[in-house]
Amino acid sequence: MDKNGQLTFSDDPILNGINEVYQLVEKGDFAAAVSKIDELMDIDADYPGLIEAYRVAKFWHNREKEIKVLEEGKETAEYLMRQWELFNEYAESKNLTASSAFKASMRYIFIKAADHYKFAFREQQDTSSNFHFLLNLGDCFLRLEEYNLAIETLEFARSSYKSNARLMAILGEAYFHIGDISKSLLSFREAFFIDPSEIDITILKAKPINELAAIVKNQRGDLQDIAEWMPIYGHINDIFYVKRNLSAHQMESIEKDIYNLEVTYQKMNKSQVETSNIIPRLINKYLWLLDYYTLQNYNFDNISQIRERLLAIDPGLFQEYFSKKK
Repeated sequence: MDKNGQLTFSDDPILNGINEVYQLVEKGDFAAAVSKIDELMDIDADYPGLIEAYRVAKFWHNREKEIKVLEEGKETAEYLMRQWELFNEYAESKNLTASSAFKASMRYIFIKAADHYKFAFREQQDTSSNFHFLLNLGDCFLRLEEYNLAIETLEFARSSYKSNARLMAILGEAYFHIGDISKSLLSFREAFFIDPSEIDITILKAKPINELAAIVKNQRGDLQDIAEWMPIYGHINDIFYVKRNLSAHQMESIEKDIYNLEVTYQKMNKSQVETSNIIPRLINKYLWLLDYYTLQNYNFDNISQIRERLLAIDPGLFQEYFSKKK
């Protein structure tokens, strides 16, 4: 009570108790959490958040014994991630995903899984099939705003497995939030080059991505494939200004992609072109080629040919851009 006899939050035993439950869940002491919830339900079973907390704690309490007997490292990490996928489906069906208990359990499960993955890699356990789990782990750390853990997890995944667009986008977002803008922009640029369709732009909150999304919507209207045009406007507006040198092998791969896209493009009618992503894909490849011959291995003839081709593909977009570049 305060001096006027009014009930304060600190005097509410159930509020204090449910906050204790959240702390127990975040520590992974699910048995104690369930026990505490049972006490609180005897006081007020309808107290906001109590049912949600019970369902979360009970789900993981039922798996607590198995978690403890599993082998340290890969076995435990994979079990936790598999169970999380099941739990996430269960949580969605019971409307638990916005609850504090859900977030507390997320923090515990993912940090614990990350520790076991680290042990597995350190002990050189077989981790050849873990890319999917590592990618999901990085995604979850991003949602938890554990940006350094997201970077650590995804950089390991990138060093051990083939990079993919979703991984690079999440990495770009994480780097942005720790203030490493150069690595963030480089990661985003790589992500949109690999495959824009794999990127969930709704989870990206970085300022450059928001700016690009707004530019594309303004210039292209309400596109369903907004991500396909983002790397192009990122280039034109100098938002993706951080670039890396390409190897000879990477150059050959880009040139091969361009050739294959051009062959397909020439066979398509206007309707097919308009309902596909071939134009932004083709432009994006050409812009990487243009950077190569402009910044890395200067070749006036190649630059001229690429400019002419881009003007032919989308004159409205590139006439103004190239006039400013003279």
